[in-house]
Amino acid sequence: MSGVSFRPLAMTAVAVVAVLGLAGCSSAGSNASEQNVDLNAQAELTVPNVESASMIVPPAPPVPALPVKNAANEQNAGDGPGEGAPQAPGGPDLYPEPALGSVGEPEQRGNGQPITKGGVTNAFVAKLTGSQSVDHTDTKWGVAGTGNAVSWANGNGQVITAFGDTFGRPRPKGESSDQPPLVSGAGLNLPVFPKGVPFPALPYVNLVQGGQQGSGFAGDTGTQAPTGFDWRNNTLAYSSGKDLRNFSFDSFLTGSNSKEAREILGSKRVNGVEITTLPTSGVSIGGRQYMTYASIQRYGPAPGSWTSNYAGIAVSEDNGATWRKSKNAYWSNSGAGRNFQMPALAKYGDTIYMYGTAQGRVGGVYVAKVKASKILDRSSYSYWTNSGWVRGLKAAPAPIVSGGVGEVSVQYNSSLRQWLMISTDVFHNGIVLRQANNPMGPWTDARVIASGKNYPSIYGANIHPSSTGNDLFFTMSQWSSYNVYLMHTTVTRQGVPGPRPGSPAIPLPGGQGLPAGPAPDLPAPTFDLRLPDSMGGGTPNPKAPNKPS
Repeated sequence: MSGVSFRPLAMTAVAVVAVLGLAGCSSAGSNASEQNVDLNAQAELTVPNVESASMIVPPAPPVPALPVKNAANEQNAGDGPGEGAPQAPGGPDLYPEPALGSVGEPEQRGNGQPITKGGVTNAFVAKLTGSQSVDHTDTKWGVAGTGNAVSWANGNGQVITAFGDTFGRPRPKGESSDQPPLVSGAGLNLPVFPKGVPFPALPYVNLVQGGQQGSGFAGDTGTQAPTGFDWRNNTLAYSSGKDLRNFSFDSFLTGSNSKEAREILGSKRVNGVEITTLPTSGVSIGGRQYMTYASIQRYGPAPGSWTSNYAGIAVSEDNGATWRKSKNAYWSNSGAGRNFQMPALAKYGDTIYMYGTAQGRVGGVYVAKVKASKILDRSSYSYWTNSGWVRGLKAAPAPIVSGGVGEVSVQYNSSLRQWLMISTDVFHNGIVLRQANNPMGPWTDARVIASGKNYPSIYGANIHPSSTGNDLFFTMSQWSSYNVYLMHTTVTRQGVPGPRPGSPAIPLPGGQGLPAGPAPDLPAPTFDLRLPDSMGGGTPNPKAPNKPS
């Protein structure tokens, strides 16, 4: 292990967190507490080989295999898997009747809560999916586990909520993230990396947890796709109530079996080609519904990372009952298009702003705009380049936010006269809020509105469109429970910030990195970024789709 080499990556305006494994820890705790210690000079800090029997912290146990449906009973929406491809986890399609307080009485409102480390905070409002959710979605609609909810107003008094991978039975006992546990240091928590794990495993180093020991920080979603029974790539629900403190779904979109929420947008369901199709945002224009989605090739290989094929827009003429993937409105995961693999739409007047991030949860946030009437015309989009809006992707778009950012959601708040952006932020270990006077910024520093210290493994926050005034309601997913929760925060209008200092691009192993642009706002303490040369990236799959078929 002493022969492992490291390469320093300089920053001019900021320093980024250190990524190092821990092999000999008897003296690491005292050294790690120093603010300006040269981690690269510490001989006891090396990248461990997890294949070695002397490994201090073992990797997480493997997830047990799940039963699958027979091919004759498999009913996949969209394109079916190819010959010899792994099948989606399956199981029975029978659901128990809802529990009744007594004969004829409706089921009582559920009081389920997220998994917590530091206790339930006053930000928590309600559990929206799974067992003991407010509507008992597991028994009513076969939604026992799901994540990554995105909501938008349909223009006719309803709110549509689309979910990612959905299951009709709870996940196997003990299944959560497969991220290796963290080991305690005085002021540092350092992960034990499996051999060859590439960036972006970087964000899961936490420098502000003190001497705490544990795992499951914000954005910790493992390296495997979620699993369970009765897998659907995505599902969709409707709601009409305006009292978000007493939120309830009116219904889920169901198939012939009225008790089971059905899939709305198919995929090939082949890991390494296209494992799922993930909704990322939506808007209503002229009575039609437009939903952005990401075609996911695979999850991993690092915790909280994934590889996307492309992102696109699907349109529905019947309030979400059926969807058609546009053959023109898509952004392949190459060139400048790689910055819009998790798109988020925000409507302002007759303009649609599309915010984008790359695959994973580290990098920049970018923005494009288009007239609402041209939303499916990719050639009509203009991209922000710092010097102005430029039509098409010939000029490289400029990031408007940089850091450990993923799954953004943006909305203009007319009461505050501010643009609000929330996102997963792995550097800040939580869901964070930023504000701006203009859609392209400059944006304020991140403020944590839901912390991984309280709620481990949170990710995928989305602003609820019925939020008004200073009350911001948002949905939040939790990987460890694999369900969706409604949260609340009070927003105070912040002043217009000055432009952030510039930072050069910081290339990182695995093809990721922080882009040149506004310096990321990082929690203290921070250290120089030093990465082991052994952390390499994966290779693309030429059989994976790069556009809608």
